[in-house]
Amino acid sequence: MKVLDACSAPGNKTVHLSALMRGKGKIVACELNKERVKRLNDTVKLSGASSILSVTFQSSVSFIVCDIKVLHGDFLGLNANDPSYSKVRAILLDPSCSGSGTASVRLDHLLPSYAAGQAGDGGDEERLNRLAAFQRKALEHALSFPAVERVVYSTCSIHQTENEDVVKSVLPLATSHGFRLEAPFPRWQRRGLPVFEGAENLLRTDPVEDKEGFFIALFVRENHSQNPKGHTKSIPSKRRDESINKKEFVVPPVSAKFFKLWLYALLNYRKTSLSRRGIYKTVQ
Repeated sequence: MKVLDACSAPGNKTVHLSALMRGKGKIVACELNKERVKRLNDTVKLSGASSILSVTFQSSVSFIVCDIKVLHGDFLGLNANDPSYSKVRAILLDPSCSGSGTASVRLDHLLPSYAAGQAGDGGDEERLNRLAAFQRKALEHALSFPAVERVVYSTCSIHQTENEDVVKSVLPLATSHGFRLEAPFPRWQRRGLPVFEGAENLLRTDPVEDKEGFFIALFVRENHSQNPKGHTKSIPSKRRDESINKKEFVVPPVSAKFFKLWLYALLNYRKTSLSRRGIYKTVQ
């Protein structure tokens, strides 16, 4: 299986995908900006995902990541009908956004330069509209790949303009291609703003309660909506009382900064520990 990471730099979600796939498939990581491509390559190299990396840790744990191909190019310029993308079954679209859900942006008001640039909020609204126009265009393009079964659209924004409004605007196109919204992490309590029917299938995190503001929309083609493990499903508008399945392990979205720190620590520890034992090897 092939997965396309449409706007992949700096690569934290790319290598997370790689780990989740456990060596079964390939990832095409697309990035337009030349400088960000360098950072993406560094992240991929650090993770070991440029090849199949097999590590046995204490004779019981395997750490396997799948191939990642870094593509320096514009996702919007990719031909959805190109045979080279005929095996792409899933697309992760985490496009440029306002970043309003991240701690670094929310602390901008502490900077001396903030007051001078805040005479009005017209500039911010104009920027949000420009970002939303790009996000909408990118999401429409992702939904046009004929073999794709799942499309994940995510932002680290708290604004309805970049989140629910973008999703709502592409719903007619998504439906025409056989997609519908399904709920990622259905046990997660914070859902989309109730601005259209089906918004309860969207996921939000709160920048105060959850430390980071995040948004996720999952589009699934009708013929591929069955999930025996029950990790995704449509949530009816009127929820029924549900007994919690204690075996279901729900992991909320993780901060990119936290994930990067975790990745560095994990790999450095394992490489140091395993090299001492002489059991670290890379299979090309």
